[in-house]
Amino acid sequence: MTILAALLLGVLLGLFSARGDGVQLMVINGLANAASPWIILAFAAGALQRAPRSGALAGAVALLAAVVTYYAGFLAGGAAFLLPFLAVWAVAAVLAGGLLGLAGGAWRSDRARWGAAAVALVCGLLLAEAAHRLILLEVWTGIEWDRTYMQVAVADIVGAGVALLVLRSGTRWRRLAVALPLVALGGLAVLSAGDVMLRFAAGAAR
Repeated sequence: MTILAALLLGVLLGLFSARGDGVQLMVINGLANAASPWIILAFAAGALQRAPRSGALAGAVALLAAVVTYYAGFLAGGAAFLLPFLAVWAVAAVLAGGLLGLAGGAWRSDRARWGAAAVALVCGLLLAEAAHRLILLEVWTGIEWDRTYMQVAVADIVGAGVALLVLRSGTRWRRLAVALPLVALGGLAVLSAGDVMLRFAAGAAR
């Protein structure tokens, strides 16, 4: 039943991401294209399983269902050129969903042992995305609250704070104090490297 719940959650996430593109409220539009809902959902799907291995499976199933749901409408409309994107994101969903689901299952089964690492993974990735959005906005030149990236960054920071409060029970704070900055910096480095690669690919295609 919990795997079915993960599947249902994934379908709902895919629908939210697909429909969110047309929403006029920009923060919702931005979150529909952000990583944070995917991070939280995969972790939650894993936590429902109460064990690391089954949590990894649930996380992978949830994000794979979300990717398939997201692209299903476009493909049904004749956008066959999106199939390579579906394949790439499906692989990414299985890998990322498996890792986050593993963390969720480990947190649920043994917080004393894995709690700090699991909480650091979720909160660190949310903070990494927030930092990435703020860097793209160049916030040191001025804060513009009406920009979608700014709103998503704030939502990510708030989400990280809420996740920390909800998940903190049983965690070892010294471990968390070390792991959280490392995950945040690592996630930011990956996102920044992705930006560089995209710019390089765009330049080479001209």
